[in-house]
Amino acid sequence: MFRKLNKIKRITLTCPSCGEEQEEPALVISSFCKSCGEHFRVLKGKAIPNPGLRVSGLAEVRVDEEKGLEAPFVWNEPEETEEPPEDAWVISAEDKDRKAKPLPRPEEDFPEEAGGISAGAFFGLATEEEEPETAGTSSLGNQAQSKEALAEGSMAALIQSQSPAIHGDAEKMPPNYQPQEKRRRASDAATELEVRCFRCYHIQQVSRFAKSTQCERCSVYISLANYEIKTQKNHTLRTRGDIVIGRRGGLRKCEIACHHLTVNGVIDAFVDCSGDAVFRHSGVVRGNLYCRKLLIEKNCVVEFPDGVKAEKAEIQGQLEGDLTCSGQVRINRTGSVSGDVQAVEIDLKDGATISGQARIDPDTSTDLPMKVGFNPSVIG
Repeated sequence: MFRKLNKIKRITLTCPSCGEEQEEPALVISSFCKSCGEHFRVLKGKAIPNPGLRVSGLAEVRVDEEKGLEAPFVWNEPEETEEPPEDAWVISAEDKDRKAKPLPRPEEDFPEEAGGISAGAFFGLATEEEEPETAGTSSLGNQAQSKEALAEGSMAALIQSQSPAIHGDAEKMPPNYQPQEKRRRASDAATELEVRCFRCYHIQQVSRFAKSTQCERCSVYISLANYEIKTQKNHTLRTRGDIVIGRRGGLRKCEIACHHLTVNGVIDAFVDCSGDAVFRHSGVVRGNLYCRKLLIEKNCVVEFPDGVKAEKAEIQGQLEGDLTCSGQVRINRTGSVSGDVQAVEIDLKDGATISGQARIDPDTSTDLPMKVGFNPSVIG
């Protein structure tokens, strides 16, 4: 019973090329004849040949649509085959079976035409009057340009000259477009930072992507992490990164070392700063502070009991202590200095005061003395 249900239904197809019959599954859509090997399609249980031309040997085979899809015929097939001459360069299938070899095709001398229609006139691009031709002459290549003229605006010429392409249509360029000579290359940016050692004050170059380093003179560990202080702290913090003290933050009775220092809160500590020191809140800085740029903003009173050294200073508030600057000291009309000032140049605005000795010395230096390290052979 199950064998009858699972039995595959088959149909009998007749090959449209040779007429042989063969069995195929009922769901077949195309197949090959087992007798002649021709491929045919199956449509509604009937074998039909593939549409189109088929070439076999030197005969052309088509499908006769008038007699039906099943009756192909041979078109333009000669009844009697003639043997090709001995000097023929085309051979038939029978000659190929007899191992006949084709002869080389003889070169024929085609006489030049005395006159004719030009290519421009043939395609409708010009008339015959516009392009007259004489017998035996051709105008092809008369207007050809030289290699130098053709390569003048080529890509190879631009690469060889190594010059940027000049765009005449400036309106088509984006609004943020910049010429190549004005672009800032990544190599032009500073790739290294100057790091000063905590212990021996040795300055060395470190990659700006580094997180930490080691002094090459005294081998002390130097952290390059940045910190932001938002609460009251009283512990030592040493880094050559940047430290920012928030408005609610503060440092009391401790020691810190950093690169750039920004004070927005309370500070009363020993500070070692190798970069810029910006004070936006009053405080006390103990120790001999050395920085590149010192800025005290308005309404701020900063005390330096041991003095301060800077390469450049701008006082908008009040500074209490001695100031030594190797550059310019600018004191605004709201600023004042309670102590001695020694600098290369002093700029006093109207209303600014100095309650101490002011000395202008072009030889003023703020370089820190080098301390003894564990490996003095590296640096002098």
